[in-house]
Amino acid sequence: MKVKALLLTPLLTIIGLNAQPLTGTTLGHYSKPGAPINMTYISDPVNKNETTDVNITLTTTVRNGTMNVLVNLDKNLIEKSNVGKEISFEIIPNVKKYFINLKVSSTSDGLFYIRLLTKIDKGAGSKMRAFAVPVLIGKAPTKVKSLNLSRMKPDKNENISVSKAVETIRELK
Repeated sequence: MKVKALLLTPLLTIIGLNAQPLTGTTLGHYSKPGAPINMTYISDPVNKNETTDVNITLTTTVRNGTMNVLVNLDKNLIEKSNVGKEISFEIIPNVKKYFINLKVSSTSDGLFYIRLLTKIDKGAGSKMRAFAVPVLIGKAPTKVKSLNLSRMKPDKNENISVSKAVETIRELK
């Protein structure tokens, strides 16, 4: 019995660690000045061909107006809910949180994104902010594709420098 427990404990620990949801928030981080919208999300990793719930909470300090949200899924994500590509919330003075609950799946493994373009119309003008919500389907990508794009020259012979970037996703607790 002890041998089974010793052998199964690391395996169950690894499985448990891989099943942790992806969570994130923009609250307390740099935000675009004048765009009073923040976002918090939670997304459960699943295997390919399984459906995951992606819960997004948009928070605003604006007391009136309309919040419009354009939802764009990566081409490998399939929406299983009927949320739609355009969502509109009427902002109520005592309500600060607005919820979007999506169900998505994919037929391939990878890290995919749901992109949100939010806009608040307050009569005198509008404020916009963009967000990206990660969705992990299957195994996490281990290989980073390297592009050799140090310099490019467009038609007018102007040098454009392209910098490499590394994406880091960490779980907030």
